[in-house]
Amino acid sequence: MTGESPEAGTFLALLSDEDRDELLKLGGVRRFARGEHLMHQGEPGDRVLILLAGHAKASCFDSRGSETVLSFRGPGDILGELTFNRAEPRSSDVIALEPVEARAIAASEFRGYLVQRPTAALTLIDVISGRFKDANHKRAQFGDLDTVGRIASRLVELCERYGDRTESGTAISLPLTQADLGSWTAASPAGVASALQAMRARGWIQTGRRRITVVDLDALKQCPG
Repeated sequence: MTGESPEAGTFLALLSDEDRDELLKLGGVRRFARGEHLMHQGEPGDRVLILLAGHAKASCFDSRGSETVLSFRGPGDILGELTFNRAEPRSSDVIALEPVEARAIAASEFRGYLVQRPTAALTLIDVISGRFKDANHKRAQFGDLDTVGRIASRLVELCERYGDRTESGTAISLPLTQADLGSWTAASPAGVASALQAMRARGWIQTGRRRITVVDLDALKQCPG
């Protein structure tokens, strides 16, 4: 498995060439199988991971074991950026959705890198700020949408970040399950199945095993929920 090009807007993609080259000299490469934990909720933040290939999901679990998917991360993203400075407990699990390759960097080594390269530190602040702004926007947006609207909104987002143009439409390359989609949109399994069925009936999407192709992206964007 080899590294992939950083996805747009990720930490690696936003770094200068010099900062990126120096970062990728640190730590060592680790590989994770699909379904394996990259990080565990509650463990001390003693390292950061820079994703080089593959995709992972960040999730948190409540006392009943119910999962809430917080986000999906891909090549170029940084993991553990909120807890490394004081080795605070991690707030979420990070689980590989497919084989993943990442560079693991000890917290002390990463702190030293940021001290030596203030432009990289500013880039990290920009990335963290962007994530919080995006989360707040979606929280406000979702309050006005029903299940179909929430799922439509997420599918549009997935198309923008992970969409591949095909003859049928925009295929979402992220290997996403209906359970993942439900946890990400606060929808029950029955609600997800019903929403996807409604979208298929309207000709908006096509679905297969762990794959969704958006046939009518404009319809999803205009979906009022």
